[in-house]
Amino acid sequence: MAFDPCGRNRSWTLRAALDRPPARVHPRAPDMPDAHEHTARGDLALGRALLYRFGSELFRHPGRGSQAPWATWSDGVRTALDACAEDGTTSELGGSFEQWLSADSRPEKLARDHARLIGPTPRAAAMPYETEWCGAAGDLLQFHQLGDISAFYRAFGLDLDAQCGERADHLSVELAFLHFLCVREADLAELGMVELAELCRDTEQKFLSEHVTRWTPAFCARLGACDPKGFYGRAARFLDLWLGDECRRFGVTSSEVRHSPSETSLSLEDCCVSCGQVAACTVRISAPAPRHG
Repeated sequence: MAFDPCGRNRSWTLRAALDRPPARVHPRAPDMPDAHEHTARGDLALGRALLYRFGSELFRHPGRGSQAPWATWSDGVRTALDACAEDGTTSELGGSFEQWLSADSRPEKLARDHARLIGPTPRAAAMPYETEWCGAAGDLLQFHQLGDISAFYRAFGLDLDAQCGERADHLSVELAFLHFLCVREADLAELGMVELAELCRDTEQKFLSEHVTRWTPAFCARLGACDPKGFYGRAARFLDLWLGDECRRFGVTSSEVRHSPSETSLSLEDCCVSCGQVAACTVRISAPAPRHG
């Protein structure tokens, strides 16, 4: 399956999943003692999936793909928060979401702020790439880490879509993968396939522990400090709280290191990866300077 976190492949998005009736374990008789338990797990997984998909959309380049107005997320996110509240999600997360809703989300402002704050450039306040935060940028270790991240995707038959235009360690890609796992978990729980649902859940825990939570606390802290009242700063606050809930849910210890990348592996071509004029710019950058005389 082509894995397209940038939004073109919508076959497994939670938006469609939430349009259907609440999860039911139809292979099981209603009086089976564990039927309600599996239904509750499926509903929780769907709620978690929506929040991961929401997080993935928040940090995408604002000009990539077709994004619905941000306000259209409000009902779905509130429903997901209610579903997760039954499993111990803090009420502070709901307040953080309402604060984010009040932020200025005009497209032209988001485009400028994205480039300044989290664009793929060494001058961005907080680069959204895992390996840039883990002391591996520009080193052989970076390739090993990227390979390990990609191995998680391939284990579930996923490869990055050729049109995605982002690396495997981009924050939106990693969160989209967790969204995929949660949707799979919900579907399998609904079918009563407990062992396979647990496999998805175990992978969620492992991916959170080994990758996502190793760098996102530092990323969110840096972004929040640089844009405390803006769209992306409030989005970072929401994500930090949500991943904190997930860590408590899975018993995962998130990184307490509050550092920033000291070096970057990004080249000039990499810095233009999200720009629609990348082909023309690359030609101009690469062209030799004219000789005189």
